[in-house]
Amino acid sequence: MAILASFFLLLGWISLNAILSVVAIPLRADFTEGSLYTLSPGVRAMLQSLEEPVRIDFYYSQDAAKDIPVISNHAMRVQEFLNELVRVSDGRVEVKTIDPQPYSEGEDAAKGAGIAPITADGAGRQLMLGLVVSGATDRREGIPYLNPAEEAYLEYDISRAIISVSRQTRARVALITSMPMDSSFEPRSQQMTPPWQILAQLRTLFDVEVVAANAEKLPAKFDVLVIAHPKALGEPLLRAIDAYAVAGGRMLIFLDPYCESDAQASGPGGFGAGGGASDLGNLPAAWGIQWNPGKVVADRKYAQRVRARSEGGLATIEYVAWLMLSKDAILNKDPAFGVLQTVVMLSAGSLQKTEGSTLEMTPLIESSADSMIIDGSKLGSFADPAALLREFKPDNQRHVIGARFAGQVKSAYPTDAAGAAAPASIVVIADADLLRNEAWIQEERVGALSLGWRTFADNGSLLVNAVEQLCGKNALLSLKSRGASQRPFDVVRELQRQAEDRYRKKEEELKARIAQTQTRINELQKQKAPNQMLILTTEQQAQLQAAQSEVSDARKELRQVQFSLREEVESLGHRLMLLNVVAWPIVVAIFALAFGLRRNFWRRKVAI
Repeated sequence: MAILASFFLLLGWISLNAILSVVAIPLRADFTEGSLYTLSPGVRAMLQSLEEPVRIDFYYSQDAAKDIPVISNHAMRVQEFLNELVRVSDGRVEVKTIDPQPYSEGEDAAKGAGIAPITADGAGRQLMLGLVVSGATDRREGIPYLNPAEEAYLEYDISRAIISVSRQTRARVALITSMPMDSSFEPRSQQMTPPWQILAQLRTLFDVEVVAANAEKLPAKFDVLVIAHPKALGEPLLRAIDAYAVAGGRMLIFLDPYCESDAQASGPGGFGAGGGASDLGNLPAAWGIQWNPGKVVADRKYAQRVRARSEGGLATIEYVAWLMLSKDAILNKDPAFGVLQTVVMLSAGSLQKTEGSTLEMTPLIESSADSMIIDGSKLGSFADPAALLREFKPDNQRHVIGARFAGQVKSAYPTDAAGAAAPASIVVIADADLLRNEAWIQEERVGALSLGWRTFADNGSLLVNAVEQLCGKNALLSLKSRGASQRPFDVVRELQRQAEDRYRKKEEELKARIAQTQTRINELQKQKAPNQMLILTTEQQAQLQAAQSEVSDARKELRQVQFSLREEVESLGHRLMLLNVVAWPIVVAIFALAFGLRRNFWRRKVAI
């Protein structure tokens, strides 16, 4: 009876799934970690508010990727996500899946849309996995390659593209800066200097209007206000900025405690020695944002290595005030910042909320715990990297260098407040030098011929991503990165790391023992008479045999470690397979058996 009950329970479950796959019954449940198959509320609202239809062409080389699980599984995940967009949008989003077979019209269309083929294996096999989003106008946004490693940002990337093509015009950015970012006339050369690459890149994507420091008001229409190292701003402009923030403005602000771009003198490595701090008046404090002009974050873990003078002359030294921040320092849950790999900062500061602040603060970039706060007066053209390193004493705190502040801000000019306040979104980065060309990009030249620009850090992407996110609807501001559908075997990886650590340790011991043995042999060789240079003494032969035996034993130990690594991983793999294939089905069968017995018991009880 229990077996029959289990059979009918399984049959009912299969039948229910079959019915739901055919009949459009709005019955859904997402039990995945991070709700991978459920759209964020902001994205749902954005889709349902679309005024014009949006089309998504999904290019996927299905045949070429069928035996590459990483690609095929990710493509399935993308297709499921696109289907969910179509369902939620009530037909406002249309998806067309195209298999760009070699020499086909689909391949030509993909290449024309900017979808570049990638090499899938060592045999030169190529495939495509990308998409193009088109709006009612001629605006198009493409994602040339949907990288499986960036699955966590899938919802953000596609939502950003949909919002971009649904705009009737390009987003507008107002820029306030005291830095020489724009093109200007150079008296010495009697020529115009080119704009910084960061500004040139911004202008390719947005309509940028530069606001002078002595302006009395902000532009009439713009989407985002970018403020980079403000100085000597007039009070009318400060009041206009304050009013914009109180009204729910969206701002990206670069506040520098010690801006090395202020002057032309060079410090270690050739950057400006400057030293002037940004000045935004009392606006940050009134809004609830605390930062300390003149105080710089020094970090040994992320310190750049520079050529500087030391007691023994020029040497390569860690300059703890110049940071090359890796992914460990960047919040990976924020889609605009999580994709960044490296960010270079020069004498960056720290950020906090003021006491009693009503803003919600989300750290975006942090120092390591191997850091401390130093005085900016120790930097500049007279900076001594060696002295900073000697005096370095970490405070074991991770200092916030970049953060997002959200919520209603309190006006610095309460008497000017007019109209209803609204939640603002303000991204603050405690460094402005990161915008300089020298901090993130280098021009490749052959003589007077320019071959283009090569980036070595993601500073440009930081600016563009943050502006793009702030320009978007509230859907983008509320989005966090999702989990990945492919779950790594963390225990297996930990076992691998432990065994590899043991292997490396043994390898180091082996090299040290070989070096010591070679040193002993060399010393014995020096003791020989000149007429016996090619003959080993009995003592040398014994030493050599001992060394060879020592090396042989060490290599056996290394092989044993490698064997143990494979054995541990394979053993764990077998246990996991047994758990998934045998144990869980047995648990389900026991549950069904218990359910059947309980049901049979109650039936008999009722019958009695």
